[in-house]
Amino acid sequence: MSDEAPSVAGEGAPGNEPTEGPGENDLTPEGIAADSVRLEEERRVLRIESPSRSVIGSAMVVSGATFASRLLGLVRDVLMASLFGFSREMDAFFLAFTVPNLFRKLFGEGALSSATIPVLTRYRLQGDDNATRRLLGTLATLLFLGLGVITVVVLAVTWLVPASWFHDPPKYALFREYLTVLLPYVVFICLAALQAGTLNCWNRFGLPALMPAFANLIWILALLYIWQSGLRSNPHTAVMVMAGAVLVSGMVQWALQMVPLARMKLLSPPKLALKESGIRETFKAMAPMLFALAVFQVNTFMDQVLAEVLVEGHGAVSSYSYASRLFQFPLGLVGVALGTAMFPLMSRFAARNELEKLTASLLNSARLIAFIALPAALGLAALAYPITELLYGGARSEPEMLRRSALVVALLCISLPIVSVISLLTKTFYALRDYKTPTRIALLAVIVNLAANVVLLQTPLREAGLALGTAISGLLNLGLLMWVLQKRLKGTIMESMRAAAIPPASERLAQPLTPSTLRSIPVSIVRSLLVAGVMGAGAWLVEARLYQAFGLVGRTSRLLSVGSGVLAGIVIYAGISMLLRAPEVQQILTLRKRRSA
Repeated sequence: MSDEAPSVAGEGAPGNEPTEGPGENDLTPEGIAADSVRLEEERRVLRIESPSRSVIGSAMVVSGATFASRLLGLVRDVLMASLFGFSREMDAFFLAFTVPNLFRKLFGEGALSSATIPVLTRYRLQGDDNATRRLLGTLATLLFLGLGVITVVVLAVTWLVPASWFHDPPKYALFREYLTVLLPYVVFICLAALQAGTLNCWNRFGLPALMPAFANLIWILALLYIWQSGLRSNPHTAVMVMAGAVLVSGMVQWALQMVPLARMKLLSPPKLALKESGIRETFKAMAPMLFALAVFQVNTFMDQVLAEVLVEGHGAVSSYSYASRLFQFPLGLVGVALGTAMFPLMSRFAARNELEKLTASLLNSARLIAFIALPAALGLAALAYPITELLYGGARSEPEMLRRSALVVALLCISLPIVSVISLLTKTFYALRDYKTPTRIALLAVIVNLAANVVLLQTPLREAGLALGTAISGLLNLGLLMWVLQKRLKGTIMESMRAAAIPPASERLAQPLTPSTLRSIPVSIVRSLLVAGVMGAGAWLVEARLYQAFGLVGRTSRLLSVGSGVLAGIVIYAGISMLLRAPEVQQILTLRKRRSA
């Protein structure tokens, strides 16, 4: 089986002249049967080459589902802050949840997903469903066995280590109990992530994107039960119930995604087809990514540990965690959504060696990310304290902790456009089957981040130093990725300008670049930054003036003023962008009209 995906040349292309193959112009039963097979194969290829949804449309599907998930996530966090505040129990819970989250990003959404999608894409182009089932069955079996062993080993080590070794033994004891309930979650969520990657390869973006919303809904139901049952008077037991809900949510996500896979006939019984070429290719691709992700995720866990150790008192971990969760709201809508929709497309371009289309899609996507991420970042930074007080200002939340968490939010906003573009560039390298370059760059960035965090945590910034350290290392990561990638794709920019037109109903972001389009990209980014600055100032001014004018105390005043500030920001940014005739506005409006039609 060739590693090269079959390319479909255009009509009249050299070397693609009509030939009389088996079954063509043959009216015998055998010829008719062969002709039927050939026509079905042509239909299959056309379905793959011209997906019914454009990339922007797929990104909007993911964004819509992600928005629902983030919205439910905010409700979840508001309930958690109201029930537990910035307490010792929440510090221990956030630390414990970081461990299964680490493995989820390693083996679920990270290395495995990125390494598997190019292989699945090639199998789909080749129509090799048997190889697809063997690959998925083997990967699922290895995930279940490997993560099961890891769960047992980690829990054994956790319980064997005496709590007295740590600077806060009672908090470590809580951490250990919460981890015992939370860690098995990683087995189910990683299997669910493998299912989601498979569905994305078949242009099924909706259900996988909705899975986090289902998880948050289960979490919210558990919190409401705690609220109504009176368990909130016993924080330790209440947090244990919440941890159990997290475990159940992983099981639900895994079970729900089995339904569409069964309909697509892609489910496979457990097997270990280790000699399958796709398995070897997946593992070969995973190795460097696992190393980079492991270093990065361990660094994330160490950030939490350093905040716990270097910042005096309780609440540093909770302060950073609440702020980080708020930051994930726009990040998921911008970087994750577009990156999720772009990766299968870029993998197809790379598999067909159409680097000029890959370059065009990358540059146009970066421009679209800037158009959305810059106002999201500046708007959230401008309203950081009002939003933090609105969401987390419950009875158990101290004003000082709210101010500290708001500062974390504001500094994290620096990283929003940076992290979004890094995600896109990294997936571009993965589509090109270059896993070592982003690994090496990420390792260097992690080292810089860890060193910066150790220094910044001991300044008056306290846990907000983690956010500033993330921005510093992110800029380094972004700069190095751009430098290497532009050298690699330099020749394809001119090729992209000469590329033949792409059907407007599909692969919209891969439209050919003209010299004027190429020059307009940095202009568009600078314009988005300036307009976003005006928007941020306007949103802040409207919120502050209205909050003073309402003269109310509590969340009612904040809800009205923050809502007005957000609405003013949207109107200002959209209005100025339309007046300046930003091409991104027209692109989005055109897409909405097509989808409505």
